Amino acid sequence: MSNYRFIKASAVIGAAAMATSAFAGDVTRVDVNFSGGDYWSVDQGAVDPASPNYNGQSVTAQEGRDLSSFGASNVSIEVCWNTGATYENWASECSMAVYLTDGTAEGEGFYVLGSLFADVNTGPTVVDTCINYSAPDETSTAVLPLTYFTTAVTDVAVVSTYNDGTASRAGTINNVDFYFELAAPTDPACIDAEGSCAEVHPTPGCSDASCCVLACDPSLGGDPFCCESEWDSNCVNVAIALCGIFQYQCDTTGASPANDCATSPTPATNGTVYAFDTTNANTDGPDEIGCGSAEDDLPIWSDIWYTIDCNTDGFLTATCCNTAQFDTKIAVYNAGPQGSTFDPAELPAAFIGCNEDCADDAVLFTSELVVPVTSGNQYLVRLGGYAQAVGTGDIRIDIDEPAAKLPPQVCTEPGVDPVTQSDSLDLTANSGVLCPAGDNYYARTYSKAELGGGSYAINCINFGVDNDGSYVPGVINLYISQTQVPVTADLITLATNPFGIYTTVAVDLVTVSFSDPICVDLADGEYLVVEMICPPVVGGNGVSFNGSATDNTGLVPTYIKAANCGLADYGTLEGIGFPNQWTVEISGTNNCSDDPGCPGDFDGNGIVDGGDFGLILSKWGSCPAPCPEDLDGNGTVDGADVGLLLTYWGSCP
Repeated sequence: MSNYRFIKASAVIGAAAMATSAFAGDVTRVDVNFSGGDYWSVDQGAVDPASPNYNGQSVTAQEGRDLSSFGASNVSIEVCWNTGATYENWASECSMAVYLTDGTAEGEGFYVLGSLFADVNTGPTVVDTCINYSAPDETSTAVLPLTYFTTAVTDVAVVSTYNDGTASRAGTINNVDFYFELAAPTDPACIDAEGSCAEVHPTPGCSDASCCVLACDPSLGGDPFCCESEWDSNCVNVAIALCGIFQYQCDTTGASPANDCATSPTPATNGTVYAFDTTNANTDGPDEIGCGSAEDDLPIWSDIWYTIDCNTDGFLTATCCNTAQFDTKIAVYNAGPQGSTFDPAELPAAFIGCNEDCADDAVLFTSELVVPVTSGNQYLVRLGGYAQAVGTGDIRIDIDEPAAKLPPQVCTEPGVDPVTQSDSLDLTANSGVLCPAGDNYYARTYSKAELGGGSYAINCINFGVDNDGSYVPGVINLYISQTQVPVTADLITLATNPFGIYTTVAVDLVTVSFSDPICVDLADGEYLVVEMICPPVVGGNGVSFNGSATDNTGLVPTYIKAANCGLADYGTLEGIGFPNQWTVEISGTNNCSDDPGCPGDFDGNGIVDGGDFGLILSKWGSCPAPCPEDLDGNGTVDGADVGLLLTYWGSCP
């Protein structure tokens, strides 16, 4: 499996985890203090007892106990920016690691449990300096039951999750009072038990060990009877309440739409438009964090349902974009083989994807969702509202065979003044970051100065792509932006170029070529935006950019937008915890106006003369683009450029 870096739809660990620190019985707290000494990166031996960079301590903890929570207090550390590092270490990268096991032979080792300064993505601003961070108050983080267990020897270490590449310490530990709590020994009835926690069965315990532990704990409102005798209806009710189990229920009235329930969906015909009205519909589907809704609005309110059979491997499009009169959401679920009976209690596990906002013209925040589908299956389409919104509109559901593959493009006329923000065009395998739940948008922005200070003609774009799934069509867009961070609603379109995203074996540098050069003439303070749109794939994790894990980190950001993972507009990869960068090269030429300009007139006085000859000598040697003195565009100012200068000698035309 490719080592993709996934954006998680949520960092919430579930309702079940919220109560685990209060398990009944012998809850044990283990405290350990770190005072003085350095902390280092995991990659530099911070979790290797044989390394001189190891600061771990052994603590006494009964083997096989379940970790229920952890935290820290009186935290004071110094975070450093080491000489030679591209970027400083961050406070958020200082974390606690504990030697544990997940219960398997392969799962024993150090686990990084959490940051001491979560979300504090800052550090010193001057190279070769350190800055202090303090947090006196005690924190507590619950852990999902039966996830981590203590081993015969339990060690604790302070580590950095980032390696700045300098072989130097990440910082100094002034003081850290760390603790973790161990839950009471697990009830044997919860180990390898049979029967769903949401269904009555005659044996004690249930098959979800985490939920079983909670449902049998009287301090949390559970009932020990459930682990002693049988799993009766009371145990089911307790499990539903404590474990957050989705229990399907559809309450309708005489005014409800005919397709108000997931059990009575409207059979949809491919390509047919259906008028709808959700005014009197109830909400019977599960909360969907995958919609990426603001204000933590997880329900798809007043939902109605459609079903459609799929007879070809392809893509399902469900859209009410520009046709609904209110703020909508659309989700799609895999309902199993055609003709089978689908249990709506399985909706959370059947979820495929969700969209809240399409690019609608009226800015009503209507929706359009495109997901890959498989021949022989049936799918449920769910339509509802944001923040309890209801109303009318039209929905259309299509299942299309994949379009004919777009042939690979080549750059037949490369520009002589290429521009890139990358150190090289070498790609790092599996460097991409993606949201697997829907479309991913990646962008890099370029200032007027980076494009040579004047107008710039773009012939081609070369960029890294990683795809472990099926072929899909992608798009490269060029925009003008008034801000360095792209704001979708404010972008001015320059060009759009569809291209084919083929399955990549390792790493791939892809090219799009423009039949006519695209002229970019930025005003001061404007930016060129290069955007790549990657749709979901069939049979893989997805499509992402390809580049470098450390390329220009902190200096020239890569931007990402993925609505289905909560990133509704562009933000930096670093801002969500990834230092990765997308490799892009713009192949173009300085000066794209009808006026050919005056090559060689570097000082702009209208004459190619001795002053320009002096300027070309001042740039002798390697001269990365943009470099007007590199007249032949080979990256070096040398004798060939002097020869060209002499051909331009005299007054400019």
